[in-house]
Amino acid sequence: MYAVMALSALAVLSLGAFLLQSSYQSREAFDWVSHSQRVIISLNSLQASLGEAESGLRGYLLTDDPAYLARFEGNLGQAHQLRERILDLVQDNPTQWKRAKTLNLLANDKARIMADAVKRGRRVGASRAVDPLARDRGRSLMQDISILTNAMRDDERRLLLQRTVDARQGYLFVRAAVVVGCSLLTLLIVLLGWQIRSGMTRPLEDLLDAVKRFGAGDRTARAKVGGSVEFRELALTHNIMAEQLGTAIEQSNRTEAMLARANNELLERSRTLEARQHSIELLSDLARRLQAIRDEGELTTVLDCFLPQVLPDLAGSLYVLNHSHNLLTRLSTWGEPYANPETFAPDQCWGLRRGQSHAVERTGADIVCGHARGNVPVERLCEPVIAGGEVLGLIYVEGLSDAEDRFRLTLLMENVALALVNENLRSRLREQSIRDPLTRLFNRRYLEEALQIEAARAQRSGTPLAVVMADVDHFKRFNDTHGHEAGDALLRAVAGQIQTHFRHGDIVCRYGGEEFTVIAPGASLALICQRVDELRRMVREMTIDFRGQRLGPVTMSFGIDVWTAAGGRSIDALIGEADRALFRAKRLGRDRIETVPQRVAAAAE
Repeated sequence: MYAVMALSALAVLSLGAFLLQSSYQSREAFDWVSHSQRVIISLNSLQASLGEAESGLRGYLLTDDPAYLARFEGNLGQAHQLRERILDLVQDNPTQWKRAKTLNLLANDKARIMADAVKRGRRVGASRAVDPLARDRGRSLMQDISILTNAMRDDERRLLLQRTVDARQGYLFVRAAVVVGCSLLTLLIVLLGWQIRSGMTRPLEDLLDAVKRFGAGDRTARAKVGGSVEFRELALTHNIMAEQLGTAIEQSNRTEAMLARANNELLERSRTLEARQHSIELLSDLARRLQAIRDEGELTTVLDCFLPQVLPDLAGSLYVLNHSHNLLTRLSTWGEPYANPETFAPDQCWGLRRGQSHAVERTGADIVCGHARGNVPVERLCEPVIAGGEVLGLIYVEGLSDAEDRFRLTLLMENVALALVNENLRSRLREQSIRDPLTRLFNRRYLEEALQIEAARAQRSGTPLAVVMADVDHFKRFNDTHGHEAGDALLRAVAGQIQTHFRHGDIVCRYGGEEFTVIAPGASLALICQRVDELRRMVREMTIDFRGQRLGPVTMSFGIDVWTAAGGRSIDALIGEADRALFRAKRLGRDRIETVPQRVAAAAE
């Protein structure tokens, strides 16, 4: 009997120790799962910090706006901390440790290149700070970082899955051991009971009752301590075993619940990260298309293609502010918004009035914008598109948006704002490159391009092409007498008269100084001479109001040449012939019109 009792005690202690050890191993498995999660989150955060710093740097270099660098230093500092954290986390894994060291070097090079670009921008200006070699090197580094982080993340996910499976198997093994141990212990107790005499029946029944109730699931069941020394020791041993088993089972249940929660959280985070990655890739594609557009038509095409993909569960419209007419004009629409006006005034939108987002979750919750009135049963949101303190447009959205939609909408606004800024800048540069700043006429550069186009058109259609060279007589004397500001006023007045006396399709240019050129497609010699003579008389009768004085009169001299494809003459000589005719008019007394002699004879025939 004592041998059986000793064996039972040994089995109880061994089972308790085994269960405690298994519980510790389950806890350790959970810690490894958490470790893999931290590595994955750190990798994603490092990539996001570098990407946000690169986006801010790109915005600064494109717009010369320091506001884009508001979080630049913070992003680089956060990226440095994340690199150190990743190195610390993967020390136990030689393969990941080697990759982490390479990632640290690549990220450090990327941060240094971006920091150098910011220093150059602050020193010489953003427009002159762009270094193509550094930019290509930065893109290459970012691609290498993305490839390396993806490889590390895939390994961590594989390890996470394996560790989760190991923890689950450990739990199942512990549970089987508990069942087998309890069964073995019950068998030993039954064998011991057969050896007990009738005087020991009641203590034995109490002990067996406690064991049965514990096995049935009553974790509070304990044996009564009484009877002989042997039975008291046995009861005490059973109670200790019950406490240990209860603790082990409770710990195992908690571990299983924690593993289940961790797995669910990991799956949810994985889905969130996949959605965020898809959003970033989609918006990156949109940004690359927007950077490559050349005119507003291409901008509309790109937005019509990508807006339904960026915000597929919402409907809305993008409006662009037309400053000259003070109207918002619809540029693109996706979905089927309830409110979708073609144009509206800026003061009809509370978002534009306040310079910030304006959302109306339901009718009566807030003031409804004038452009979004009507029966709209969903949430309405107005997001002003602002860059450099200037209102560029408005994004109007209908529908309940979640956090991911908000994230996409924020990045969409930044990309659209940058595209609109670039489009406005291109338009202004184009206008400045072909216009004379004083008279607002086309300049000599535009004249040369237009002359080639009109000559080719005249050759195809067989129509004449007339060129008029005009010069203000005694302009230097006028400048010396009245001053340069008066001379500028005279040139503006003459430019206005020239534009008034020619057709809408004729091209009027300032050739240089006080000299003007007119290209008149389709005009015969007789017709162009009549128009020029009317202009000459109007200029002679014109006076200029300048600082309370009436200046004038002034006169102009003109040289005319008419080119046709049948004449066999090179187009390059057209300007020169008209210019020589102008010099002849100057030489013959000014305030007159001279034509190229052979052109006159040809017209008479």
